[in-house]
Amino acid sequence: MRRGVGRTSGRRLAIAGALGLAVLAGWLAYDRRPERTLAPAAPIPAAPAASGIESPQDATLPPLPASLRDTEVDGALGVDSQGRFVPGPEALALFEYFFSATGEEPEATIRARIVAHARSVLPPAAAAEAEALLDLHLRYREHVRELTTRGEPPEDLERRLQWIREARRQIFGPDLAAALFAEEEAVTAIDLERRRVAKDETLGAAERELRLEALEARLPERVRQTRRSASAPAMVAKEVDALRESGATEAEIFAARERAFGSEAAGRLAALDREQAEFAARVASWRSERDAILADPGLPAEERQARIEALRDERFSEAERLRVRALEALAERPR
Repeated sequence: MRRGVGRTSGRRLAIAGALGLAVLAGWLAYDRRPERTLAPAAPIPAAPAASGIESPQDATLPPLPASLRDTEVDGALGVDSQGRFVPGPEALALFEYFFSATGEEPEATIRARIVAHARSVLPPAAAAEAEALLDLHLRYREHVRELTTRGEPPEDLERRLQWIREARRQIFGPDLAAALFAEEEAVTAIDLERRRVAKDETLGAAERELRLEALEARLPERVRQTRRSASAPAMVAKEVDALRESGATEAEIFAARERAFGSEAAGRLAALDREQAEFAARVASWRSERDAILADPGLPAEERQARIEALRDERFSEAERLRVRALEALAERPR
């Protein structure tokens, strides 16, 4: 029996090994939020503190940085039935949750926060192992940072993935690297294959679709569910647009949203529709009056502009005026 201590919130994607995957950013993106079932235990090699980072000796840490306030900790630190620390991607996700505050406070303070968190939720021996994993993770972050600065990552995506794999195994060792990154690397490899299939001009549409479906089936069910959930809003929005074009009633649109998101969310979306329609009507009315002012040849330029500003201030709140000005700028942009 294994148990985890921590929660995965919706505020951030809990991405195991986020720094290494940042090397692939811009090409591949998917949610690697860890499952609640912990990864198998793997031995953690001893490691010195990464980059010479020393935690503050004072046990009193400063207040949380702004970006972490009122948030739930992503990831988890887990132990097995014997109370031994179980290293896995969810632990790296927890580390990266705290390191998302980089720039707001020193790395030494961030490390101290993670150590304090580990000691508060784990038995002493397990907390020490979690701290050892943290120091390996810090070494890995610094290693990738240095290699990237020197321009060593290869341009080819497959070679780049292999470069990341080698860097991980150099720092963590083969067994621990497998426990931490195996699923993530398997999903990334599938995504690379999807890119190849999608760009293969020798494939017909039907063959391409079959191959993409086969690759999708190879993904872990958790990943498939996460991606379906992530794409659901866009799919429902397209369905709603199609319904509107076909002359569907508001009740039919509400029903479509209710099927996808539930009645409460459908109600909020309907209210948002009404707010947007009311705002659009006011903008149309204001534009009509503005155009009349602009078309009046008897008004000097300064008075014309003053009347337009006064009309805008009268019709819209301060926040709405920002939106109206943005719409004006967009309309005046050359096409």
